[in-house]
This record gives sequence, structure tokens and C-alpha cells, in this order.
Amino acid sequence: MIIEQIKDKQNLILVLLLYLCLSAILFSNFKYIINSDGIAYISIAKSYLSGNISHAINGYWGPLYSWLLMPFIAIWPGNLENVISTKILAIIIGLFTLIGIYLILNQLKFNNLLKTIILLALIPFMFYFTFNYITPDLLVVCLLLFYLNFLMDEKYRKSKYMGLITGLLGALAFLSKSYVFFFFLIHFILTNLYYIKKFPVDGSTVKKNLLLGLSVFLIISGIWAVIISEKYGVVTIGTTGSYNYALVGPESNGHANYYQGILKPPNESSVSSWEDPSYFQVKNWNPIKSSQNFNHQIMLILNNIRDIILISFNLLFIPLLASILALFLLFKTRERSTKHNIIFILGTMILYTGGYVLILIEERYLWFVFILSFLLGFYSLKMLYEEDYIKNNFFKSIIIVLAILLAVYPILALGSYTGESFRVYEVSIDLKYHGINGNIASNDHWEVMDYFGYYLDSKYYGVTKKQSDLELKEDLMYNQIDYYFVWGESPPDSLGEIVYENKYFRVVQLSDN
Repeated sequence: MIIEQIKDKQNLILVLLLYLCLSAILFSNFKYIINSDGIAYISIAKSYLSGNISHAINGYWGPLYSWLLMPFIAIWPGNLENVISTKILAIIIGLFTLIGIYLILNQLKFNNLLKTIILLALIPFMFYFTFNYITPDLLVVCLLLFYLNFLMDEKYRKSKYMGLITGLLGALAFLSKSYVFFFFLIHFILTNLYYIKKFPVDGSTVKKNLLLGLSVFLIISGIWAVIISEKYGVVTIGTTGSYNYALVGPESNGHANYYQGILKPPNESSVSSWEDPSYFQVKNWNPIKSSQNFNHQIMLILNNIRDIILISFNLLFIPLLASILALFLLFKTRERSTKHNIIFILGTMILYTGGYVLILIEERYLWFVFILSFLLGFYSLKMLYEEDYIKNNFFKSIIIVLAILLAVYPILALGSYTGESFRVYEVSIDLKYHGINGNIASNDHWEVMDYFGYYLDSKYYGVTKKQSDLELKEDLMYNQIDYYFVWGESPPDSLGEIVYENKYFRVVQLSDN
């Protein structure tokens, strides 16, 4: 079905080959980049492979990304090799994301030249998404683009089996990130109701697709919800949303692992407590419980909107300008298909952003919206040209300028990330050479220490609280800490012998004396 939609295979194949060749050239500059989320996904994948299913089942991290990592880890074991495997997986996901973008461009009836220009313009963003983070957010982008492609296809209203495909893609996106659950339900239902009203002739088929799609989605997501609900003893589709909402509450002090002192990893195969934040003690809150909470929610929304504007500034305001241009075209055009496409894409962007605006905004959460806004901007320019609102020369010039501007931010960002995390790996090798392994803790630098814990095949218990030397030693001994990393100061003599030091930190081997 997808193959049938690819009309100019040659141009697409050339773009994909260029993407793969450039990925291979750039790969060595970014292969060491690691983050704590990535360590959690790798650890979960290892648990699945070793048969520790109870450890692998996790309410905070969606399972699909770890499932996709499993073949790479099985074939190519090793800590650094696992990190490299996440980059290879991300490149593959980026490849399919470009295909997804191509399919959306087909639905919007771009010609071959424009499709090629847009795909080339978005390659730097694929590198940025691929190399800078270990995260399932690009996987979500990829799956939702394919979902939108099938939903926008005219065949959706003609074939009763399209609901099966859209429901499956929605479920896979949910298994990547639980945030997708409510987005899919609302988006899928509203879109189908819109089709039923706009295309009454196809109403019977659309209704069947609606029921089939919802059934497939709810069965698959329901199975996973039952599994994690059983583990945590509470009915849930995932713990990410509740944790993040507590995180931004009026009494929150931030992530618990930064201020609650030593936190034991949730199981024997975990690197740190971050593998399952579901177990963190957080303060839940209700925005309608008091006027103070309600005001906090309003300020939260306003601050998140401000953050979106600031993020858009980094992208030269292209997402905002594209949305404004689309709104202008929406009120100017007389073409029903143009109005339909703008409403569909803009509505999808607003709905997807809306959930995050209520809680928390991070740039990577909005990757899907950014891609849609770029496509919407190109589409609006194309339609303004076709409806004679702009002249040929101006249209060609603005397309080229926009394509160049799109590459600015990701190229600058990639330049700043070149070679990152190599030093962490290098120090880890040196620490391992000196025999440092086991249960570790530190007085600072939680995230870097998590990386050390991963490379040292150790368990990182976190950052200790401010306390007296005696209380510190009792805390460390109670938690059976083998090595204590002290950053930026001299460790108490009572803790034990310094077995490693550099200009940044010292490592103390704990003793009973």
C-alpha cells in the first residue's frame, strides 16, 4: 500500500541514500553521546533479553523503543556498543521518518521537485533528532506521520480495512510514549466524525473504520495497561504523565533523584533509580483544589506558551510564521481541499501541543509539531502561488530561502554537540582500569555519575544529602556503598582511602573503620 503511494521512487531513493551516506560520515562525531533516558531504555532491553520480564515491564518508559533495541544488543553486546546501537536504530527510524514526510507531501500534492527540495531541507533536522538524544520521540514522529498519511488518504473513506492500519499505528505510537493515548483517541474520533459529516456518501465505511481503529488501538494499549497496572497495583496507562504533573506542582522541588538523597535502584539489573521514576515519592496536586493551585496552573500554561515561543525563536520563528500564513490562506482560499488540509494539519498541531502546554514543554516533545509546521509552511506557499497570490519568481526565491533557513538551527546545534560525552567514556575506562566497580554514590553531578555507573557496570545510588561526616558515613554504609565520588572538595578522612583522583573529583573506597 505504501509502495503504491511512492510515485517517483528515484528521487526518494537518492535522498535516502544521501541521508545514509551523510549519517555514516557524521557518525563518529556523535557515537559517544549518552543520556540517562537512554541508559534506562538500554537497561530495560537487556532485562527483556535476559528473561527478567518483571524488571523490564516499566510504567514510565514505553516498551517499543527497548523492544526495537533488543536485536542490536543481542547481536552486538557491550556498553559502548549498546550506545552506538541506539544511534544506528535512530538512523533507521530517521530513514522511515523521511519516507513518512514524503508520503504526507504526496497527500498534499507537491510536485517531484518541491518534494525533493523539502526532503533535502529536512535532512539536517533528521541528523539533529538522530544524534543528539537517545529518546523515543523520533519514533513517535515517524509512527504518527504514517498514521496521518493513511488518515488523509482518500482510500481511508473507501476501504474498511484502513481503520485496522490507523489503529495499529496509533497503538505502536502509544507503546512508544504513553502521551499518545489521549491524543490518538481525541484526534482519531474527531477526524472520523468530520469525515462522516463532510462525506456522507462514505459514512458507512468511515464508521466501520472508526470502530475497527478504536478496537485495535484499545485492545493493544489495553493489554499493556493491564500489565503495568498489575505491576504497580493501580489502574494506569503509564506513570509518566502523573509523575511529570507532580514535577511541575506548586510544592515540587524538582526531580526526586536530585534532592532526596540516596535512592536505591529499583532492581538488581538497574543502573540507577531513574530506570523507574514511578517509585519516586512525589507530591501530587489538583488544580481545582484551591485558588492557589488554580493560579499555579494558569501560570504554568502561560510559562509553557512562553517556552514554545522561545523554542520557536531558535527555529527563526518558522513554526509560528507557517501557522500564521496557513491561517491567512484558510480565510482567503475558496478551494475546499485546501481548507480541509489546513484545518487537518493545524488542528493536529494544536491538539498535540495542547496536552504538553498543560504540564511541561521540552523541545523534543514538539518535534512532531515542528515537522508538521514546516510542511504546512511549504504547503501554504505552494497554494498561495497556485491561487496567484504570489508571483513565480517570488515563490521560487522564498522556497529556496526557507529551505536554507531550516538547516541553520540543526547544523549549529550539531556543531555544538560534536564529540560530546567522549570524555565521560574515557574517564570511565580509566576508572574501570583502577578496579572501581560496585555500588557507587556521589556528592554532586547526578547525570554524569549515572553515565559512570553505566560504563562501570555498577549501581549508582545518587547524590547524598548535606549532613555531618558521621551521618554521611552511616548513610553510605547502610546502603552498602563501595565507592563514594567527591566533586570539588576534599572528602572526610573518616570515609576511607582515596583510590582515584583527577582535577574534577576524588573516589573514596569505603571502609568499616
